Amino acid sequence: MISPSNTLKAILCMILAYISIALMGIFVKLASDSLPSSEILFARFLIGTLFLLPFLAKTRDFRVDLKQWHFLVLRNLAGICSMLLMFYSLKNLPVSIAILLMNTSALFVPLLLLFLKEKTPLNMLACCVLGFIGVAIILLTNLNGTIAISAIFIGLAGAMLAAMAFISLQELNKHNSPQNIVFYFHLLGSLLLPLFFFPQWQFPDTHAFVLMLLVGGFGLIFQLLLTRAFKYAPANVVTPFAFTGVIFSGLCDWLFWDNAPNGNFWLGTLVIIIAVSSLAKIRSRKH
Repeated sequence: MISPSNTLKAILCMILAYISIALMGIFVKLASDSLPSSEILFARFLIGTLFLLPFLAKTRDFRVDLKQWHFLVLRNLAGICSMLLMFYSLKNLPVSIAILLMNTSALFVPLLLLFLKEKTPLNMLACCVLGFIGVAIILLTNLNGTIAISAIFIGLAGAMLAAMAFISLQELNKHNSPQNIVFYFHLLGSLLLPLFFFPQWQFPDTHAFVLMLLVGGFGLIFQLLLTRAFKYAPANVVTPFAFTGVIFSGLCDWLFWDNAPNGNFWLGTLVIIIAVSSLAKIRSRKH
């Protein structure tokens, strides 16, 4: 049984983690005015790599189990592409909608497992359907045509890739150190992004450089707080609090861009929260 103090710590870490990811999203959107998404994401990966490197150097443990190379490749490539699509959606959508779409990744996990012919309970599939009904309700916010539907589907594609990365991560965690998995994810992102996107990049001015540092810093804070939240309590306890980031980013949309989310957005958000929270509870009973 989880102690009340640990539950409180977990909830606090989860709330702060998703406020951090919302702040990262705001700085991504601001930096996107002058820099391509791939260059901003490179800063996110590079700062993570530089932060983690001393810890691995101290333990001298850089090992990774290559017997699971296919899961390692899938986790890294799907994760990098997912974040690239997320950064693109942050550039082209209100921050609150982009962050909410990122949180729908949990809805894709049971569907992908079903596709992989793993037995998936009907109540989990029902939660997925409910969650996508929530997404459909949010699409009604586009009645005035101000939001690009293509950007919404790019955000959903990013969430699906994040779900693929999560499934691979579950397998990798059985035989590898989480710290090593995260390090190689950041290292590979730091190496691959310049290889494919460097011709598009430009030298940032002081303002853009500071924004890139903030993107990397808050992205790293998110990762650290999220890890700590799951250390104190299981997913079914903390998952609903992930949506505090959506509420916070909705407030920021209103304050910085005068773009207050409407009633359809909040109704759709509520439906998605119910669906994702129910999925977390079903998973906890299953395990």
